Amino acid sequence: MKLKKIDCLDVAKHVCGDLDEHIDSEECRAIRKHLESCPNCTAYLDSLKKTVLIYQHIPSPRFPKRSRKKLFAKLKIKA
Repeated sequence: MKLKKIDCLDVAKHVCGDLDEHIDSEECRAIRKHLESCPNCTAYLDSLKKTVLIYQHIPSPRFPKRSRKKLFAKLKIKA
């Protein structure tokens, strides 16, 4: 079976788009093939993975109670 031709824009759209797609789909296989020969997309994907990893380990910021109440009042949400 011939894989769909993928370019760098397709890789960026897929990585930032529907990440729930089955890992063994035709599109994912085509992207993996593209990554084998594209150092720019490989670097992009690596950078994205590192960014996600960093943000997973950063504690949530403390939001002052007064500011939270004001925000919820503006959004009309009960705290």
